[in-house]
Amino acid sequence: MSLDVAYLALGELEKLLSQYDEKLEGIEDTWKAFTESATKTKSNWDADLPKIKVRIDQLKNVVESLKREQEVLLAKRELGLISDKDYQALSAELQKKIEEYQDKLDSLTRKVAEIEARILYLWARALTREYLSKFDLVELEKKIEDAKSAGRIDDETYAKIKQEIDIMKHTWELLSRLSLSGTA
Repeated sequence: MSLDVAYLALGELEKLLSQYDEKLEGIEDTWKAFTESATKTKSNWDADLPKIKVRIDQLKNVVESLKREQEVLLAKRELGLISDKDYQALSAELQKKIEEYQDKLDSLTRKVAEIEARILYLWARALTREYLSKFDLVELEKKIEDAKSAGRIDDETYAKIKQEIDIMKHTWELLSRLSLSGTA
């Protein structure tokens, strides 16, 4: 009788462990797809961000140009080159355009910041020991410091890359603590 119980227990145990193996393989496949997608999205974002910033700057320049037009209009009114009535009409129209473009600019700037934060968050969650092992983080940190000191990068770029290196370093430390059999 005890052999029958042992045989039954062994069968149930093997079946249960097999189910967990299958579930874990599914999770690992999903995780791999997530990490690849997050890394690719960040890479694409990093490539597109300069174009986005150029467009944002163009919108800022339009707003500034409209503000200068409004100043010219005021100067013309003060010099008597246009009537108060014309000034009021033209100024109101310009102010409406300024507010419209400023609202769009503010909205787009917030959206860029939101997307950038989401991408950084997902990218940080997707970092793996395998990915991080490709980098010498200490050397990378030294290079960014040298580039900053030499004036090859601006403060914004420095801060962004420094933050990413810090995330990579902290993630490496965490994954080193959690690592099972040398894999993460």
